Amino acid sequence: METVRGTETVASPLQESALRKKGLCDYVINVASGCLHGCTFCYVPSTPVIRTRQAQLAQKGVDNPQMDWGKYLFVREGIAEQLEETLSRKRTWKTTESGQGVVMLCSGTDPYQNHQTATITRQVVKVLLKYDKRVRILTRSPLWTNDIDILRSRNVTVGMSLPMLDDELSRKIEPAAPLPSDRYKAMMKGYKAGIKLYAAIAPTPPTMQLQDFQNLLQQVMKFEPEVIFWEPINARGTNGKRMLEAGLDFVRSITNRESWAENFIQQWQDIEQAAKNIGCKDLLHIWVDPELRGFVDDASLDYWLFRKTVEDWDNYTRKPQSSGVKLPQSVASQDQAIRKRNTFKKGSEKLVAF
Repeated sequence: METVRGTETVASPLQESALRKKGLCDYVINVASGCLHGCTFCYVPSTPVIRTRQAQLAQKGVDNPQMDWGKYLFVREGIAEQLEETLSRKRTWKTTESGQGVVMLCSGTDPYQNHQTATITRQVVKVLLKYDKRVRILTRSPLWTNDIDILRSRNVTVGMSLPMLDDELSRKIEPAAPLPSDRYKAMMKGYKAGIKLYAAIAPTPPTMQLQDFQNLLQQVMKFEPEVIFWEPINARGTNGKRMLEAGLDFVRSITNRESWAENFIQQWQDIEQAAKNIGCKDLLHIWVDPELRGFVDDASLDYWLFRKTVEDWDNYTRKPQSSGVKLPQSVASQDQAIRKRNTFKKGSEKLVAF
């Protein structure tokens, strides 16, 4: 299918979000439908946001919105003006302990995937800051560094998805997204500029092991994130089919519930141990999945669900660096060998909340 582009309107740009269960936000704003990055693992096309719009998207030329993910984008022009009107008359603001009243851009698309969405995102952020709202940016694109002038704020945190620093593997998993090495450089640029930062080591492929996580965390800690989120790839839906079509054979090892849970548990243990080894375990925030119940201790899930992050929104004082921070000559490549798995039995592994 050829790439389909266009525009669309929404009744309200500001929506309450269930992502407070991950410690991310209480509200979301999506500047578009669809995403040109075409990440094979993306969960968004499997959600009701896309599934319930099959007929509408078909009229726009998208026959299979799940399998054609990455081939369509409909930007929401004018939402900054809509947001201004909404906030000017909004008298209550939801602030849960885990969501902290934060507005996230975006949950269903990348806010900086191209210059068009970046322009809209900048307008939206300026409105949110005008009304003193907390803003969380999550992106795979370095274009956010063009907005450092407004993102250098105690009310803004910028995060990038860095599930690996292997550009070659990334090209297979995230075919149209900027390379991890470029994302890393963007984070270092933000660090030097005094931007409040976080990292999303997500979703990690099942090929990653303890040493891979340790190598990655050592690099991530160089830009001093306030929090490090983590979760593994979930390949049990149409995203699994997209990954198989992309030639990612490792997906076959995690396509059923038990093998997915086994991988989740092993990588959870690995990243916690890696974080402990390099002294950043207090920054690690696990994005657990309720479907792990029965495979891990209930207390481990309940510990992380709806948990507040360790970010300090009120007392953030980071300032621009007076001297440059050298970038590494090359980024550590990840071990691409599939883990040799031990025999796994449901309920045989237990993780204890710390």
